[in-house]
Amino acid sequence: MSRYVRLILCISLVACCWSCSTTKYVGQDEYLLDKVDISVDDSRVKADDLRSYLRQQPNYKVFGILKWPLYVYSWSGRNEKQWFNKLLRRIGEPPEILDTTLVGQSRKELHRYMINKGFIHADVHYAIDTSERKKATVRYAITAGEPYRIREYRTQVNDARIDSIIHLKAPKVSWLKGVFRLAPEEYTPLVQSGSLFDRDVLDQERQRLTNLLRRHGYYAFNRDYLYFWADSAHNQQFVDLDLHIKPFRPVMSSDSIKERPHRRYYIDKVSVVTGYDPLAPEHTRIAPVDSVWKRGVWIYHNSKKHRLRSGVLARRSYLLPGQLYSDRNMELTYSAFANLGALRHVNIRYDEREENDTLKLDCTILTAPAQTQGFGIEIEGTNSSGDLGFASSLNYQHRNLFGGSELFTAKVRGAYEALSGGNSQAGWGSYWEFAGEASMLFPTFVFPFTSYDFRRKVRATTEFKFSYDQQRRPEYRRAILSGGWNYIWQNRTNNLARHTFKLLDVDYIYMLHIDTAFRNILPEITAKYNYSDLFIVSSGYTYSFNNYDPMKRGRSTYSLRLSLELAGNTLYGLSNLLNTEKDADGRYKLFGTHYSQFVKGDIDFARSLTIDNRNSFAFHLGAGIGYPYGNSKELPFTRRYFAGGANSNRGWSVRSLGPGSMPITDATTFVNQVGDLRLDANLEYRSKLFWKFELAAYIDAGNIWTIRKYDYQPQGNFDLTRFYKEVALSYGLGVRLDFDYFLIRLDTGMKAYNPQEIGHRKWAITRPNLTDQFAWHFAVGYPF
Repeated sequence: MSRYVRLILCISLVACCWSCSTTKYVGQDEYLLDKVDISVDDSRVKADDLRSYLRQQPNYKVFGILKWPLYVYSWSGRNEKQWFNKLLRRIGEPPEILDTTLVGQSRKELHRYMINKGFIHADVHYAIDTSERKKATVRYAITAGEPYRIREYRTQVNDARIDSIIHLKAPKVSWLKGVFRLAPEEYTPLVQSGSLFDRDVLDQERQRLTNLLRRHGYYAFNRDYLYFWADSAHNQQFVDLDLHIKPFRPVMSSDSIKERPHRRYYIDKVSVVTGYDPLAPEHTRIAPVDSVWKRGVWIYHNSKKHRLRSGVLARRSYLLPGQLYSDRNMELTYSAFANLGALRHVNIRYDEREENDTLKLDCTILTAPAQTQGFGIEIEGTNSSGDLGFASSLNYQHRNLFGGSELFTAKVRGAYEALSGGNSQAGWGSYWEFAGEASMLFPTFVFPFTSYDFRRKVRATTEFKFSYDQQRRPEYRRAILSGGWNYIWQNRTNNLARHTFKLLDVDYIYMLHIDTAFRNILPEITAKYNYSDLFIVSSGYTYSFNNYDPMKRGRSTYSLRLSLELAGNTLYGLSNLLNTEKDADGRYKLFGTHYSQFVKGDIDFARSLTIDNRNSFAFHLGAGIGYPYGNSKELPFTRRYFAGGANSNRGWSVRSLGPGSMPITDATTFVNQVGDLRLDANLEYRSKLFWKFELAAYIDAGNIWTIRKYDYQPQGNFDLTRFYKEVALSYGLGVRLDFDYFLIRLDTGMKAYNPQEIGHRKWAITRPNLTDQFAWHFAVGYPF
């Protein structure tokens, strides 16, 4: 495409948007709400925080610049019955017509907000500017005034026990004798002397104290029993604040039932009912065929088929006889039972009673079983660097193999991909893959000497897996035999952090065939360490933290991932200890096959900042390094880094960038474009369009480098004097379909700075084209 054609297309698009009037469907004596301004004379109040309280907002701007949905709506014709006009109006957004009634209501909402924040004497004025034809601008001017502050804060509680709980301090430990404690921040008062008289904060404090009391036995307590009394008689700008608690009154109270002090509840009998069917007749819902008493918990089995072991169920109840009632223990019980894949429904029911002047709760945990076995077929399309293919798999699952909610999974998979660079002389122009895998997942720590208390403290799974994968490319055929023993766990009181410990991870790579022509062009070191039989025996640890909550999709989030992998050290130590002979290259062997030795670490941090309900900004920083030593002079190909692709630098196709500033003329095969060190940085602006569609604009930066100098990768090594000149840049746009629980995206990228070019050609942004400077990517999920 010539430069002139591109210029004409750009001018045409701009002219189309410019010529389409945004007031096309604004009627006579009506005005389009074009803009809303909010000004506040107090820096403590942010104007952006006030926009959500407006009853009428202007039409949405994509990236905060262009009212694209309104333009699309305006493109539609007057005939509403034509399908194309219907489509444009459904995709677009109708003009927001100024409504003075809503403007007045917005003023009241803003005034109410200021009062709630402590600015009792705030004043809100608005003005409507209609000087521009058929367009209106509304300006809200807020005079905050001096806010009220809390001069003195007191708790007026007549109950000594409740008063002591309210003033509890955070304990030094979060776990003691099997009883879960609150997090330290839940003990921190939100209302203090000297702070603003903020009614929203007062409501939050009421909820915090309610949670605190309900976690210390007060089962019947709710936030309506708490109220604040404010006295402003001493000073116009200060209030004395008192916290009071109303006496308890039963829900079904009458004049004969007097109010009484709040009392604590104790757990008495705890029962777990299996095979519960809420749709069955009332008299058959709980009809146990037998019962078992285990660790203070009664287990009632409604059926003899597909039963969970009694010990597994009893261990997951954190509501135990004799304990004070606690909301936290109830939450932990729900979470522990929900973690059992053999169950599909869990409900906890309480029965209150009084015995010897003590309030007691009988707790019944009702569980319904899930489908025990299942089959599934998956069909998927693939696109690797422009090479299209497909894959399909047959899956089998058993969710309760040994009666402990163990998940057994087996899968058989086949894949095909048409390779544009196929070696026709070898008789292949495609990639084939045949694989099978099996895994067993235990919902607990499977390891000797782990205590009962420790197993209850953490939500853990133990995974054993085995797989066989045979791959056939034009250049080679190989088989990979793998096995692993992994632990994954989370603290039950903090499910945002996740730990993965690979106790043992074994890969045996067996080269079935390698094409002679391909073998001859490989560097000798690469052939030895990556295209010959090889053992990789490693252990590793990964820590990941993510505060994303699908129930709170509008808030800002962040994630952190740290990982470390060590391979070959134990084998190398045994080889030294047993005085095993080395081969001509000075390398040890395991069962006649070389093994790798290396250390590898990665760190990734991502942050998503919400601007408003339709716009967000996200960024990502990542780095990784792998270092071969001892029995290896090069990392295994499966552990080396590559750059370019849907989750990397999107101006390049997958595995087509780097390493370093290695000239493009030397990047003759994917074998060359790998490295031992990576740096990544990504910036992305995300904006909702319509329905499930989302638009993104982004800038990517990064590259890969090698730790050592290799002759077949000139200028590919990391050098402090030039690495900053070798950071590649790209930019692009992407369209996404967000279905809440999964996201499909199509990203397009253009190279901006290519360190593998020479001279002024490095700056590809000066000569954009859709041939060698463009890449597109189809993927599932956000890139970070």
